Amino acid sequence: MKKALIVTALARFTKSFLTNDIITLQKMGYEVHCAANIHHAGAECMLAYFEEMNVIFHQIDFSSSKPLSSETLKAYKQMAKLFKKEHFDLIHCHTPIAGAIARFAGRRQRKAGSIVIYTTHGFYFHKHSSKKTWIVFHTIEDMMSRYCDAIITINREDYENAKKLHCRKVFYIPGVGVDTKRFRDIDIDRSAYRKMLGIRDNQLLVLAVGELSHRKNHQIVVKALAKAQIPGAVFMVCGNAMTSANTKEELEQLAKEVGIDLRLMGLRDDIPQICKCADIGVMPSTREGLGLSGIEMLAAGLPVIASNVHGIVDYITDDVDGYLCDPFDENAFAKAISKLADENLRKSMIENCEKAAEPFDVEHSKKAMQDIYFEMLN
Repeated sequence: MKKALIVTALARFTKSFLTNDIITLQKMGYEVHCAANIHHAGAECMLAYFEEMNVIFHQIDFSSSKPLSSETLKAYKQMAKLFKKEHFDLIHCHTPIAGAIARFAGRRQRKAGSIVIYTTHGFYFHKHSSKKTWIVFHTIEDMMSRYCDAIITINREDYENAKKLHCRKVFYIPGVGVDTKRFRDIDIDRSAYRKMLGIRDNQLLVLAVGELSHRKNHQIVVKALAKAQIPGAVFMVCGNAMTSANTKEELEQLAKEVGIDLRLMGLRDDIPQICKCADIGVMPSTREGLGLSGIEMLAAGLPVIASNVHGIVDYITDDVDGYLCDPFDENAFAKAISKLADENLRKSMIENCEKAAEPFDVEHSKKAMQDIYFEMLN
């Protein structure tokens, strides 16, 4: 039986974003393996997931944040050992550090006929990154592009940048996909659900969905709400702290200092319902390959105020389905929040929001990936 190896730094990423790829490969007759690090928050379910999906798991001690470290060297040796033990017909790499390690360690496999694909879920270098970041990460990606047969990108800026690298085939897909119907068609008693969440009908609910991290930049929304001075406004964040940095404590302290009602909800399984309860969505990230939560909020008819960076600009248009702001400009965010405090303006954007999400529906993404696999593997 043909073998395919999926490589990603953190195991949970597989369940969150790559299940459809696994199913497609299995239908094509591949025995699917996964190399990842299972020792991280949120991965408690992953051994059961791999067993249920009939995926053979290989523990690799990848770091997701330390490219030059003893962990990277250890992970490289582990990958080299795996490649000596097993031959894979396909090696599909995800995430920057794990992707670089796997491509470099898999050079001999590729020479022996393996097809190597790298999906970038957002290059670290983009037009808003610092010069140092551009030089470091562009250099790494430029070198590693020599060791793969295809690069898959999920936003238009990365697609154009990838075409300037050394890989002969570059593809664009509309992300890993969102079940837009699940967010658009959910039917709830909005007033009752808000009451359950502790939100009164007359309070403006501003929603962010995603991990608590410095990259997600939630503090800019807290500062913007303080400037906007909207009585009773609530800032709700659904997501856990994913790094060792004290992002949760820092955000709570800032909100306390400026007098903002901050609700940190942790991981939730009712995001579609919460989106229907919210008034404004926000995505203030400093870097975002695409940002599925932004698309999910749009699908729910929620206008989104977001940073004008990277993949976000592929689906947010000023005065159409939300507003784009400099991620470090609290005044711009405050102005946009004040505009969307107008209920009539929000209602006028609902149809535009739903239409903006449609191109990123999961069915489009599945079809795009199936086409790429058939082209590369047949």
